[in-house]
Formats: sequence, C-alpha cells, structure tokens
Amino acid sequence: MCCSMRSLWLGKIIMVTLAVTFVLSLFVLPGMVAAKRDDERNRSEFYGIVEERPADGFHGQWVIGGRSVVPDVGTEFDESDGSLAVGACAKVKIRNDRIHEIETEPMRDCQKS
Repeated sequence: MCCSMRSLWLGKIIMVTLAVTFVLSLFVLPGMVAAKRDDERNRSEFYGIVEERPADGFHGQWVIGGRSVVPDVGTEFDESDGSLAVGACAKVKIRNDRIHEIETEPMRDCQKS
C-alpha cells in the first residue's frame, strides 16, 4: 500500500511538472520567434561604390552608392577585400536603423544589376 501511494504521488508530480512546462512554453516560444522575426525585419544591406568618406578615419559621413550613411562608435569596418577608399566597392549592413558594418567587397559585387 505504501509503495503504490508513493508511485501515485510521484506520477502526479510528473504530470503537473509536464503541464506547467507545456503552458510556459506556449508563452515563451512565440515571443522568441517574434523577436527573431523582428530582428530579421530590422536588417538590410546594400552594395555601392564609395563616393565620399571622412577625411580623418572612419567616423563621419560617408556616401556609398549615392546613399549618405553615418556610422556610430559601434560600427565595424572590414577592409579584408581592400581599402575602403573612394572608388572601392563596399557593402553596408544596417541593423535596427543603425550602420552595423561597412566592408569592402570585390568590384563585381557592385556591378550586379
């Protein structure tokens, strides 16, 4: 009798734990999926020729592909495909309305229609 009561009690605890876990997942998972979708919607990028850049360093106004962009202190600069000089091809990555990264790209990437 003692062991069957213990098994019944253990079974109830397991069922309640599973039910609570399931209910919590209904509230948490949709928020995580929505956050990922929002993050993806708030990302964009474009390619263009560097037409103007700051005279001193990287921070200041740039004109790339006819678009004016102003990086902030968190912006990354990647010159692994060459210098971000006037005339170079660059990709600008934008996240949440801020310039996340400016990086050089092969010239063929700027010649795509």
